[in-house]
Amino acid sequence: MRLLIILLLVLAAPLSATAQGRNGLTIGAGSLGIEAIYTRNLNSYFDIVLGYSALDYNDTFTDDDGNSFTGSATIEAPRIGLQFFPLSFLNMEVGMVFGAPDLGISARPNEDDEFQIGDNNYESSEIGYLTGNVDFENETAPYVLLGIGRNVGGGLGLSFSIGAIQYGAPSVDLRTEDCNFSFSDLQLSATCLALAADVEAEERQVNADLDEFELWPFARIGLTYSF
Repeated sequence: MRLLIILLLVLAAPLSATAQGRNGLTIGAGSLGIEAIYTRNLNSYFDIVLGYSALDYNDTFTDDDGNSFTGSATIEAPRIGLQFFPLSFLNMEVGMVFGAPDLGISARPNEDDEFQIGDNNYESSEIGYLTGNVDFENETAPYVLLGIGRNVGGGLGLSFSIGAIQYGAPSVDLRTEDCNFSFSDLQLSATCLALAADVEAEERQVNADLDEFELWPFARIGLTYSF
């Protein structure tokens, strides 16, 4: 929030005469999806950036055990940043992204209509489907980019940046849609209890593996028109 206030104050400051009217509109793509950026030139060393990225992605994957997974990613992420130009074509951008990726997964059984979870197999008719979602520590996160090109002052142009967003370590929540749990069927009840233990163990293992991934890679390329 402090960075947002500082950037808004900078935006409201008077522009120098040489920077008057220097604006840029950019359409690009990157690791946050399709993006639109408005850039306002402040002086020869600084530009302020207002961006919005959006992504709606779905795909299906199959692992070595024959299990099929449908993965989804939805991103709606406005951001505000300040670009510094130590040289005319090289820049560093720092700012805040408002919105973490919404990631989901839905598992489908293999050709034998079974799931393999841990070392055990479960029939889909007994447990239904296995789904999950990924949450991040920070919905609002700082980012840093290093880039080539400038969004203002050159008519049509290209810009490229690469860096990272500090969303924090992701965590996975796995669950079964329907285990048909019933105390009247002790065998099925035992299956559901065993499934719950296997899912919990799988979840702990995945989250342990994800602990070190606190940074989301942020790369983008865009076509800019300045006016």
